[in-house]
Amino acid sequence: MTVLLCSRVYGQESLYQLDASQVKKEVQMVDLGFKGNGPAGETLGVNNLYFKKNGEPWFPLMGEFHYIRYPEAYWEEEILKMKSAGLQIVATYVFWNAHETSPDRWDWSGIKDLRHFVDLCAKHDMYVWLRIGPWCHGEQVHGGHPDWINNMKGKRSNAPAYLAESRKLFHQIADQVEGQWFEEGGPIIGLQLENEYASGDSEHIRELKKISVEVGMKPVYYTVTANTVFDDSKTEVIPLQGSYPYRGWEKGGGKATKDFLYGNDQWIMTDALGKVYYDVHKYPKGLCEQGCGSQMTFRNRFAVEPHVVEAHLQNQIGRGMNLVGYYMFQGGTQLPGLKEPGYPESYDFQAPLGEFGQVRESYKYLKTLHHFVNSFGSDLAKMQVVEPEDPVRDELETDRLRYVARTNGKSGFVFWGNTQVRVPMPEKQFQLKLKLADEVLVFPEKELTLRGETTAILPFNMDLNGPLLKYATAQPLAKINYKDVPYYFFYQVNGMDVELAFDALSIASVEGDNWTKEMVDGQVLMQQRTSKARKIDLQSKNGEKAVLVMLSREEAENTWVAEIDGQERVIVSTSDLLFDQDKIICNSWGTSQIDLKVFPFNGSVKSKNGQLNRIGGDGVFQEFSISLPEAYPKPKIKRLSNSKWEVELDKELPNQLSDLFMELDYQGGMAKVSRENKVLTDNLYNGEPWEIGLKRYMNKEPVKLQMEAFPWSDEISGVERPKSSLPEIKRIRFIPVYTTEINLNK
Repeated sequence: MTVLLCSRVYGQESLYQLDASQVKKEVQMVDLGFKGNGPAGETLGVNNLYFKKNGEPWFPLMGEFHYIRYPEAYWEEEILKMKSAGLQIVATYVFWNAHETSPDRWDWSGIKDLRHFVDLCAKHDMYVWLRIGPWCHGEQVHGGHPDWINNMKGKRSNAPAYLAESRKLFHQIADQVEGQWFEEGGPIIGLQLENEYASGDSEHIRELKKISVEVGMKPVYYTVTANTVFDDSKTEVIPLQGSYPYRGWEKGGGKATKDFLYGNDQWIMTDALGKVYYDVHKYPKGLCEQGCGSQMTFRNRFAVEPHVVEAHLQNQIGRGMNLVGYYMFQGGTQLPGLKEPGYPESYDFQAPLGEFGQVRESYKYLKTLHHFVNSFGSDLAKMQVVEPEDPVRDELETDRLRYVARTNGKSGFVFWGNTQVRVPMPEKQFQLKLKLADEVLVFPEKELTLRGETTAILPFNMDLNGPLLKYATAQPLAKINYKDVPYYFFYQVNGMDVELAFDALSIASVEGDNWTKEMVDGQVLMQQRTSKARKIDLQSKNGEKAVLVMLSREEAENTWVAEIDGQERVIVSTSDLLFDQDKIICNSWGTSQIDLKVFPFNGSVKSKNGQLNRIGGDGVFQEFSISLPEAYPKPKIKRLSNSKWEVELDKELPNQLSDLFMELDYQGGMAKVSRENKVLTDNLYNGEPWEIGLKRYMNKEPVKLQMEAFPWSDEISGVERPKSSLPEIKRIRFIPVYTTEINLNK
C-alpha cells in the first residue's frame, strides 16, 4: 500500500525516515453486521477496522475481573478503581464448575452472584463482556468444566450429550442476567464463546452461538480468541487476540519476545499464538488478553516491571489495535478446590490491581495511555499503520530505535520504542524525516534523546481547535473542554527536551510564561525556559482558542480524568482516586496527607473527615492539601518460630482508614497465611515483599492469622536464590491506607 523510505540515512545514524505519502485517503470499510440499539438511543456497531459507538469510531478499553475470586463486599470498590483507570468495560469468565457444584445443583449466591456483579457494573456505567465458555481455562481446574463433564467423552465438541449439558449452563447464565443486555438498557454488550479452541471443529463455535441465542442471550458482539478455529467466511464471531510480555507458563516467565517490535499484525500474532485461523484484514484488530501481569508457577518465578507493561501496550496501540482488553486487570484468590494443579491459591497475577485491591505502579503507567486513547482514540481508530522500510525484526537488536506511525496521510502519531523485555536498551538520539502527501516534516530542530526502557508517542499536524501543532516532542495525555475552550494536556517524556512547533499561518497568538519563542521557517517554536513552564494560550487566525498544558512525567502518572458535577476535570494527586457519581474517594497509602491539584476549579471543596487547606494555584490547577487524623493500628504479633508468626487483628478499622496492609518480608520458596488451620491464600517468592490486605479478615471479633514461610526448592527458576534455603520471616510491618471523601461543588 505504501512506498517507504529507508529507515536511516547512511552516515546520519540518528536520522530516521518514514514515508506516509501514499496512505489512502479512503479505506474500504465493511460492516460486520453486529449492531446494538439501546432504549435511550445509544448505538453500538463494528466494521472491519474499528468498533463504533453512536455512529462514531470507538476505541474500547476493557479489563478482566473474576467475581468469584474477590470478596463480594468489595466488588463495587474494585469496579470503581477500574473505571477510574479509564476503562469502560469489565470482562469476566463465568466458570462452569464454580456454579454447578454437582449435577443439576447450581449455586449463584454470595461470591458467585453474577447478577449482583453485573448490577454493580451497570450502576457505575461500565459495560460487561461475559466469557461464558463452556471451557474457559483461566487457571481453573479442568478449564472450568465440572468433574463429570471433564470425564465426558466428546467434551468440547458437538457430541449431543455435551451440547445438552452446555445448554443447561447457557440457560442458567441467561436466567441470571435476564434484562441486563444492552438492547434492554443493561450493561452486557459482548459474549466470548469457548477459549483457545485451536484443535476442534469450527462447527462447534457455530453451535454454541446458536444455543446461546435460543436460551435468550442478546449480546451486541460475539467473540472468540484469535487462536480459535471458526468459519471466518460467515462473520459470526469476531476474533480477539492475546499477547503477554511475561509468560508464566514458560521457564522464568519467558525470554525476550517479539511483542516489542512494531509491525505487521500477523507475524507477531504467529509468534504469540502459534497460528492464525482467519483473514486478519476482515476484522478489526483487538485484544481480549493483553498481558499486564502474569501468573507465576511453583517453578517459574519473575517480577513484572511496570515500564515493560506500559511499553507493551504502547506497541499494541502503535501497530493498529483498536480494542484493548487486559488479562488480568484485577487480581484475586482461587476458590478453594478449584485451582488448576501447579498453581498457587493466589491469583494475584501481578495485576495492576492486586489480589487485595492494591493499586500498583503499572496501574498508573497504563493510565497515561488510557487517557490518551479516551481523548484521541476516535481519530486514532481511523488511522492506518505505516512502517519504515527496514523495521527492526530481531528482538535482540539494540542499536536501532523501533518506530511506526498511525496516520491519515496528513496528521497522526509516531510511536517510538526503546524497551524490550529481558534485554537492556541503551539510550538513543534521533530525528525524524516524515514524508506526507503535501509536505516533508523534519523534527525536531535538534536531535532528541530517548532513554533506555522508555517509549514515546509524538504527534504531528495536530489540530488544536484551529492552531496547528506541526509537531511536539512531548506526549499527548488528555483533552477536556472548559467554557467552550479545549484544553490539551501533554507531558514531558523523561530525558527528552520539550519542543513545540506551531504553524505560523494558523495562529494569531501563542503565549506562555517561562517559555522561549522564536520563528523558524514559518513555524513558531516554543521551548521550556524553566521547569515551571506550564500553560500556553493559543488563538487561531479565525479567533478560535485553545490552551496547551504541560505536565511532568511524574504528574502524568498521577493524573486522573473524570466527569464531576457535570464538568470533565483533570486532577493530579499521588493518592489513589475513585470517582463515584460526583464524589471523589481518596485513598492514601501510608500517609495521612493527601494532595490535590484540580482543574477546572470553580467552586468549593468539602472533605468528609479531614482538615482542608487551600494552597494556591499555578495558573491552571487549584492546589489543596488534606490532613487526616493519624491512625496507629497495632495488631499483636507473636513469633512462633523463625518461619512462623501469628498476628491478632483488631476488630475493625479506624474510620479514617480504608484498609490496613501487612507487608511480609521473608525468604524461602513460598509463604502462606492461614486462619484456624485453613489456608486463606499464599505467595510464591519472587524477591518482592508480600502485601496482604487485612480488612477482609476483620469481622467484629478477634481474629488470629498465622503466616508461615516454606523452604526454597532448587527447581525454581527466574529469581535469585536466597543465601539460605531455610525459610525465615524476617520482618512484618503494617501500612495504613487513609481515606476521605471529597465533594467539588459549584
